[in-house]
Amino acid sequence: MDNMFKDLIDVRASYSPVHIVKILFLLSEKPMGRFQLMKEMEMGEATIKTLIKRLKKNKLIKSSTKGNVLTEKGNELLKKILMKVSKPIKIDTSDYTVGKYNTAILVKNSSKKVKFGIEQRDEAIKIGADGATTLICKNNELIFPGCNRKITGLEETLRQNFKIENGDVIVIGSGPTKKISEEASIKVALSFW
Repeated sequence: MDNMFKDLIDVRASYSPVHIVKILFLLSEKPMGRFQLMKEMEMGEATIKTLIKRLKKNKLIKSSTKGNVLTEKGNELLKKILMKVSKPIKIDTSDYTVGKYNTAILVKNSSKKVKFGIEQRDEAIKIGADGATTLICKNNELIFPGCNRKITGLEETLRQNFKIENGDVIVIGSGPTKKISEEASIKVALSFW
C-alpha cells in the first residue's frame, strides 16, 4: 500500500494515504474545486493545494471548467482501490458502534488477517477515533472475530449497502465527528493492503 502512494506523500504536508483515497472517492462522484474540497475534506487551504498539486503532478487529476476531475490514470488507481475496499457509508448508531458518528467500509477477502478486531480498533484510535468495530463474513453470516457471535439488526443495513461474501471484512469506524469516523474506516481498510 505504501508503494502505491509513495510519490504522492509530501512529508512536510499534513495528509496521508487516507486523504488521497478520500479525495479520489470524492472526485469520482463529481468535479470539485479547491474550496469545495477544503470543505468536504475539512482541511486547510495549504494542505489541499499541496495535495492537488501532487495529484496533478502524478497525473491522477486534472483541472476542468467544473473543477478537479480524475484522469484515466486516476480512475485506474480508483478501480484498483475499489477492487479491495468499498467507498465508506454512514450508518446509524447501534449496539455495535462506539461513537456518535459511524462509518462502515467493506474490505474484500481479508478475514484471515483479522484475529480479534483489536488491531483494527487500535488503527482507528491512532487517528483520533473512538474505536472501530470489526465484523467478518463466515458461512454467509456476519460475526465478531474470535468469538463467532452473530450480529443482529445491523446486518440488514450492511447487506443493503455492500455485496458481502464469505471472507470479507466490515469495519465500522466510530468517532466524535463524521470526518474522523470516515477517516478511521478508510485507515483501517488500508491497513489490510
